[in-house]
Amino acid sequence: MPRDFDEVKKLATLPTRTVSLCLAGELVEEIAQLELQLAEAKPPVSLGDASPKRLIAEQLAAVQDRMREATVDFYIRAMGSRVWSLFWAGMPTQGEKEPDAEWSDRVFPFYVDLVSRSCADPVMNAEQVAELADLLHHRAWSDLVTACLKLNMGEVNVPNSDAASELIGTSEQT
Repeated sequence: MPRDFDEVKKLATLPTRTVSLCLAGELVEEIAQLELQLAEAKPPVSLGDASPKRLIAEQLAAVQDRMREATVDFYIRAMGSRVWSLFWAGMPTQGEKEPDAEWSDRVFPFYVDLVSRSCADPVMNAEQVAELADLLHHRAWSDLVTACLKLNMGEVNVPNSDAASELIGTSEQT
């Protein structure tokens, strides 16, 4: 049965995604040190002694809790098709002999604008995004930029989950 345009229009929405980033980069070294201590810890000398591994594991869990508390969810939404096409056309390309430092200075504002336009919560203007980028370690910044790029350029189709299909098929047979 053919659909009319109003029915089609009601189905159209822009894709969204949540990107969770731990902003407490200073805790990464603390985690690494505790994991190293845990790997090198010896068993207790006597039965009455507390396990050094357990004590370190408890410290590790406490730092992980602090990292979870410092994790922020960035809710991003794709731009509309025409807006994205126009925006993407403005993506700077690196000149053949252009030094990486110059290229980085030219492409950074593009990425800032991309995140600013894509981030629906928290809402941030370009200046705020640039300030945030200077506070983040590169992996977190790169994850946020990459998620915005993928969301705007990715496809939206019905996903096929083999695991879910197998479970549903199995449960229907029993």
